[in-house]
Amino acid sequence: MSHLEARELLKKPYTRVLIPDEESGTLTARLVEFPGCFAQGDNPAEAYERLEAAAESWIEAALEMRQVIPPPTLDVEFSGRFALRLPRSLHSQAAALAELDGTSLNQFIVSTLAEKVGAVSFYRSLTRQFQAAMASTLFNAAKLQLSSVSRFPATAGTRPSTALLQAGKEVH
Repeated sequence: MSHLEARELLKKPYTRVLIPDEESGTLTARLVEFPGCFAQGDNPAEAYERLEAAAESWIEAALEMRQVIPPPTLDVEFSGRFALRLPRSLHSQAAALAELDGTSLNQFIVSTLAEKVGAVSFYRSLTRQFQAAMASTLFNAAKLQLSSVSRFPATAGTRPSTALLQAGKEVH
Protein backbone atom coordinates (compact mmCIF):
# COMPACT_ATOMS: atom_id res chain seq x y z
CA MET A 1 0.00 0.00 0.00
CA SER A 2 1.32 3.42 -0.91
CA HIS A 3 1.34 6.57 1.19
CA LEU A 4 -1.54 7.81 -0.97
CA GLU A 5 -3.68 4.75 -0.21
CA ALA A 6 -2.88 5.02 3.51
CA ARG A 7 -3.93 8.70 3.45
CA GLU A 8 -7.21 7.74 1.77
CA LEU A 9 -7.83 5.14 4.46
CA LEU A 10 -7.13 7.73 7.16
CA LYS A 11 -9.91 9.95 5.78
CA LYS A 12 -12.35 7.53 7.39
CA PRO A 13 -13.71 8.61 10.81
CA TYR A 14 -11.00 7.08 12.98
CA THR A 15 -10.95 8.24 16.60
CA ARG A 16 -8.09 10.63 17.34
CA VAL A 17 -7.49 11.67 20.95
CA LEU A 18 -5.30 14.51 22.24
CA ILE A 19 -3.82 14.09 25.74
CA PRO A 20 -1.92 16.93 27.44
CA ASP A 21 1.20 16.07 29.45
CA GLU A 22 1.32 18.46 32.41
CA GLU A 23 4.96 17.71 33.22
CA SER A 24 6.51 18.24 29.81
CA GLY A 25 3.94 20.69 28.43
CA THR A 26 3.61 18.60 25.28
CA LEU A 27 0.56 16.92 23.79
CA THR A 28 0.20 13.27 22.84
CA ALA A 29 -2.09 12.44 19.94
CA ARG A 30 -3.38 8.87 19.71
CA LEU A 31 -5.33 6.95 17.09
CA VAL A 32 -7.55 4.73 19.24
CA GLU A 33 -8.23 1.95 16.71
CA PHE A 34 -4.52 1.39 15.96
CA PRO A 35 -2.75 -0.11 19.03
CA GLY A 36 0.50 1.70 19.79
CA CYS A 37 -0.08 4.45 17.23
CA PHE A 38 0.69 7.79 18.85
CA ALA A 39 2.80 10.92 18.41
CA GLN A 40 3.79 13.97 20.43
CA GLY A 41 3.90 17.65 19.61
CA ASP A 42 4.28 21.04 21.26
CA ASN A 43 0.81 22.13 20.10
CA PRO A 44 -2.33 20.37 18.81
CA ALA A 45 -1.56 20.96 15.13
CA GLU A 46 1.96 19.54 15.46
CA ALA A 47 0.75 16.52 17.46
CA TYR A 48 -1.98 15.71 14.92
CA GLU A 49 0.37 16.22 11.97
CA ARG A 50 2.87 13.81 13.50
CA LEU A 51 0.06 11.37 14.31
CA GLU A 52 -1.01 11.26 10.65
CA ALA A 53 2.55 10.38 9.60
CA ALA A 54 2.77 7.72 12.33
CA ALA A 55 -0.62 6.30 11.29
CA GLU A 56 0.50 6.00 7.66
CA SER A 57 3.57 4.07 8.78
CA TRP A 58 1.41 1.97 11.13
CA ILE A 59 -0.92 0.99 8.26
CA GLU A 60 1.97 0.14 5.93
CA ALA A 61 3.69 -2.00 8.59
CA ALA A 62 0.45 -3.80 9.48
CA LEU A 63 -0.23 -4.62 5.84
CA GLU A 64 3.33 -5.85 5.30
CA MET A 65 2.72 -8.27 8.18
CA ARG A 66 -0.56 -9.28 6.51
CA GLN A 67 -2.69 -7.90 9.34
CA VAL A 68 -6.20 -6.57 8.88
CA ILE A 69 -6.59 -2.81 9.34
CA PRO A 70 -9.29 -2.25 11.97
CA PRO A 71 -12.32 -0.26 10.85
CA PRO A 72 -13.13 3.07 12.51
CA THR A 73 -15.12 2.64 15.71
CA LEU A 74 -17.71 5.08 14.40
CA ASP A 75 -18.33 2.85 11.37
CA VAL A 76 -19.59 0.09 13.64
CA GLU A 77 -23.37 0.14 13.66
CA PHE A 78 -25.15 -0.72 16.89
CA SER A 79 -28.57 -2.31 16.60
CA GLY A 80 -29.52 -1.71 20.22
CA ARG A 81 -29.66 -5.47 20.78
CA PHE A 82 -27.18 -7.90 22.28
CA ALA A 83 -27.36 -11.35 23.81
CA LEU A 84 -26.45 -11.59 27.46
CA ARG A 85 -25.68 -14.69 29.48
CA LEU A 86 -25.64 -14.42 33.25
CA PRO A 87 -25.79 -16.78 36.21
CA ARG A 88 -29.27 -18.03 37.13
CA SER A 89 -29.01 -16.50 40.59
CA LEU A 90 -28.30 -13.04 39.15
CA HIS A 91 -31.09 -13.47 36.60
CA SER A 92 -33.50 -14.35 39.42
CA GLN A 93 -32.42 -11.37 41.57
CA ALA A 94 -32.67 -8.96 38.63
CA ALA A 95 -36.15 -10.24 37.76
CA ALA A 96 -37.27 -9.81 41.38
CA LEU A 97 -35.93 -6.24 41.51
CA ALA A 98 -37.59 -5.42 38.19
CA GLU A 99 -40.88 -6.69 39.57
CA LEU A 100 -40.46 -4.54 42.69
CA ASP A 101 -39.83 -1.54 40.42
CA GLY A 102 -42.89 -2.40 38.37
CA THR A 103 -40.86 -2.66 35.14
CA SER A 104 -39.89 -5.39 32.73
CA LEU A 105 -36.59 -7.16 33.20
CA ASN A 106 -35.38 -5.57 29.95
CA GLN A 107 -36.22 -2.04 31.16
CA PHE A 108 -34.66 -2.76 34.56
CA ILE A 109 -31.37 -3.83 32.90
CA VAL A 110 -31.40 -0.78 30.59
CA SER A 111 -31.96 1.54 33.59
CA THR A 112 -29.24 -0.19 35.60
CA LEU A 113 -26.75 0.12 32.73
CA ALA A 114 -27.67 3.78 32.23
CA GLU A 115 -27.11 4.46 35.94
CA LYS A 116 -23.68 2.81 35.82
CA VAL A 117 -22.63 4.66 32.66
CA GLY A 118 -23.84 7.95 34.16
CA ALA A 119 -22.02 7.29 37.44
CA VAL A 120 -18.75 6.52 35.64
CA SER A 121 -19.08 9.64 33.47
CA PHE A 122 -19.84 11.76 36.54
CA TYR A 123 -16.89 10.27 38.45
CA ARG A 124 -14.53 10.99 35.55
CA SER A 125 -15.81 14.55 35.29
CA LEU A 126 -15.33 15.12 39.03
CA THR A 127 -11.86 13.60 38.87
CA ARG A 128 -10.84 15.95 36.04
CA GLN A 129 -12.26 18.96 37.94
CA PHE A 130 -10.49 17.90 41.14
CA GLN A 131 -7.18 17.40 39.34
CA ALA A 132 -7.49 20.81 37.70
CA ALA A 133 -8.33 22.45 41.04
CA MET A 134 -5.38 20.73 42.76
CA ALA A 135 -3.00 21.74 39.99
CA SER A 136 -4.22 25.33 40.22
CA THR A 137 -3.91 25.33 44.02
CA LEU A 138 -0.38 23.91 43.90
CA PHE A 139 0.60 26.39 41.20
CA ASN A 140 -0.76 29.33 43.23
CA ALA A 141 0.94 28.09 46.42
CA ALA A 142 4.27 27.77 44.59
CA LYS A 143 3.81 31.22 43.07
CA LEU A 144 3.08 32.69 46.51
CA GLN A 145 6.14 30.95 47.95
CA LEU A 146 8.35 32.28 45.14
CA SER A 147 7.00 35.81 45.44
CA SER A 148 7.60 35.89 49.19
CA VAL A 149 11.17 34.63 48.73
CA SER A 150 11.96 37.21 46.07
CA ARG A 151 10.45 40.09 48.08
CA PHE A 152 12.06 39.11 51.35
CA PRO A 153 15.42 37.45 50.66
CA ALA A 154 16.31 37.41 54.35
CA THR A 155 13.36 35.09 55.00
CA ALA A 156 14.13 32.52 52.29
CA GLY A 157 13.08 29.05 53.35
CA THR A 158 10.51 30.20 55.91
CA ARG A 159 6.77 29.84 55.58
CA PRO A 160 5.02 32.71 53.76
CA SER A 161 3.04 33.70 56.87
CA THR A 162 6.26 33.94 58.93
CA ALA A 163 7.95 35.93 56.17
CA LEU A 164 5.07 38.41 56.06
CA LEU A 165 5.15 38.86 59.84
CA GLN A 166 8.90 39.47 59.78
CA ALA A 167 8.51 41.91 56.91
CA GLY A 168 5.90 43.81 58.89
CA LYS A 169 8.31 44.13 61.85
CA GLU A 170 11.02 45.55 59.55
CA VAL A 171 8.71 48.31 58.36
CA HIS A 172 7.84 49.51 61.90
